[in-house]
Amino acid sequence: MALLTFGTPEVRRAHVAAMRLVSTVGESRAFEGPDAEIVESFAGLLGCGGCHGLAQSIDFSDLLGERPPWGDADEAIETIGALAPDLGDRLEAIHAGLLVALFADELDPDAIGMAKAMARGLGCNDEMVDRALEVASEGAVSAKADLFRRFLSERIDVDAAIIQRHMDRHDLASLTRPATIDRYHRLIAEAPVGSLGAEMRRFYGDASFDIPGSPGVPLPVEFLASHDIHHVLAGYGTSAQGEAYTAVFNAGNATAGIGWLTVVLLQWHQGIQLGVFPEGHSHLDPAVMADAARRGSQTTTDLYDAHWDWMSLLEKPLDEVRASMGVPEGGQVVDGGFWGP
Repeated sequence: MALLTFGTPEVRRAHVAAMRLVSTVGESRAFEGPDAEIVESFAGLLGCGGCHGLAQSIDFSDLLGERPPWGDADEAIETIGALAPDLGDRLEAIHAGLLVALFADELDPDAIGMAKAMARGLGCNDEMVDRALEVASEGAVSAKADLFRRFLSERIDVDAAIIQRHMDRHDLASLTRPATIDRYHRLIAEAPVGSLGAEMRRFYGDASFDIPGSPGVPLPVEFLASHDIHHVLAGYGTSAQGEAYTAVFNAGNATAGIGWLTVVLLQWHQGIQLGVFPEGHSHLDPAVMADAARRGSQTTTDLYDAHWDWMSLLEKPLDEVRASMGVPEGGQVVDGGFWGP
């Protein structure tokens, strides 16, 4: 199930309730400011009549007012559990709450702690919350490495132990076979005008990036090149904000995308380095994020699938590729626009 975009009305209500609970840290602080805007934006997306299979709009106003919709945090957790009895739906609600904490301009340990308490209360041993909480505390080097390793392994379908060995050698790029590198470079170089591959050439030029697989590029082609294609298909640039909006698009598109969204929010929004690139501290627009999630949810191909054959699309016209995958119009980089930060 893609992040915050599908499920019964009851499950969607559980998501909004979890976001409200975390944003207010169990109603110990007011429901206002940027945190409230995030919850309200995603509530609008979740309750949109005619959107992603929902026949009628859902009224979440009882969860979005100034007055607390429950007596205390325990009652809120009990309410969420009743709305989402399935373990998978409960995990999605926990992830939704956690993301409210990570969307804050500064890392919010109190809100992350509330997400962890919610996970315990819902009977979930959620590793993602544990790792995020460790990252928020001092001495979190191992937690950062583990979070990055976990999601890189999931993204390219390579055993985490193998990822660890390459990380220990500072040699993640060698996970890609030379034949794969040669094929990608050839397809990019020879892609016809108007194709996805030709737009990728322009993308690398605008961003002043070396093509994945080139000497010195620190990540495998299977991960980095496909991620670059996500930028182009979704229409978000390479600034810190563009990285975050692309990750929100992924999270709306595929269940596995939520993992990368956590990494991206920590690295390019909170300014905590997790991977191999320099960190950044960016401010995000709740409306743009909600629109990115909406567009991702309406895209019919799982761009995060490790076995998606994205290389076969490089020679095809970009507009046809987007249409065949159901990518809605939008994004921030218009046709012919600048991809760089």
